[in-house]
Amino acid sequence: MHPLTRYYIHQAGGGGVIDPIYSFPSNIQRGRRIGDYLGPLFGAIKPWLFRGAKAGAKALGRAALQTGSHILSDIADNPAGYKDIISKHIRVTLPAKMAGGGRR
Repeated sequence: MHPLTRYYIHQAGGGGVIDPIYSFPSNIQRGRRIGDYLGPLFGAIKPWLFRGAKAGAKALGRAALQTGSHILSDIADNPAGYKDIISKHIRVTLPAKMAGGGRR
């Protein structure tokens, strides 16, 4: 028998069958990995992240509703120039990069 095969069979705890060579050692998943450190940290930060995301979504939703109402009222006054009205309100409401004003 090849010395490496004998070594792996001995390490896996097999008697003489080759199958235990491919078994994974049980202690390979134990120990301190990056997830052991980042998991509790993320668990502590997660409530703050979700609170901030919720507040940001509410503010964005309010701005979208206000912009939509302004667009509709302006279109009611001047239905012919709806493209200009929409682009004007979008540029005013959203930051330049979100409206496509960043790179051209």
